[in-house]
Amino acid sequence: MPSKWNYLYTIVIALAVIFTAFTAHGLFRRQTFRERVVNVQRGDNAATIGIRLQKAGIVKSARSFRLLAKLRRADRHLKPGTYIFGGYTNLWDTVSRLQNGLSEHIRLTFPEGLSMYRSLNIIAASGLADFDSLSAAATDTSLVRRLTGMPLKSLEGFLYPETYIFPVPCPSDSILAIMCNEFFRKLSYSGVNITEIPDFYNKLILASIVEKEAGNDAERGIIAGVFARRLRIGMALQSCPTVDYILERRGIKREVLTIADTRIPSPYNTYQHPGLPPTPISNPRVESIQAAIDPQDKGYLYFFADRRGNNVFSGSYEEHQRLQRQMKS
Repeated sequence: MPSKWNYLYTIVIALAVIFTAFTAHGLFRRQTFRERVVNVQRGDNAATIGIRLQKAGIVKSARSFRLLAKLRRADRHLKPGTYIFGGYTNLWDTVSRLQNGLSEHIRLTFPEGLSMYRSLNIIAASGLADFDSLSAAATDTSLVRRLTGMPLKSLEGFLYPETYIFPVPCPSDSILAIMCNEFFRKLSYSGVNITEIPDFYNKLILASIVEKEAGNDAERGIIAGVFARRLRIGMALQSCPTVDYILERRGIKREVLTIADTRIPSPYNTYQHPGLPPTPISNPRVESIQAAIDPQDKGYLYFFADRRGNNVFSGSYEEHQRLQRQMKS
């Protein structure tokens, strides 16, 4: 009998050790989360805050957050305020942050080639500002003129792709001003003086298309040259990203456009309308802007994407079709 009880005791101890190890792993294991702004109101308890953090993707379990806060006797001392959660952190740090009331800035990254719509959605998803207020500010013609110096309808193309550290709280117009100022700072640093380029806005529109079409940096100037040549001879640009721009607002994402897509009646549809679309379709890097300002004319009129993330160029439609057939064979 004693040996039986010893065996059971050993099992219980082993299970307790395993449980403790897993619990500690969950408490202290650091993971990378996208940063989010979370508002904690006066009177919110640990259960309410835990649910809010779980919905924001900051903690995996609201219950675990509540239990840890209670074990640490912090559940009655979680301070109200505006917090930034995420980054490289764990559950223990999250409770500590609320207990100490520490939070000041949020880091957001905007990849190159995002439309204004997607950029504003990144900000809105972070909780820093809501989408409607951001959209209203980004299309406020007086603010747009103040930030760009141009009589434009929106900031499309001017929200430079970069990693930003925003103060919290930060009004919508200030967020956009920070991104727009970075756009002009990058241009100035690269030696681009927009006052010396009479048709700069058209160059920016072209750059936004180049940004979406280029498979690598070396292609930017060549693709800009293809489109510049098409514009000169009155040929439609027939750029798929301009149609993707239309579909994006409809919640549609395609690997390959359909024939029906290319027939959508819109001034942004460069299959249907010769010339440039009315605004940029993305926020390009300075390299794409430089390519649009100084395109490389190699005599090409056509190109298509290969299977390795590059483009294949040709000077005639016949050569274009032949190269496509070779790629498929």
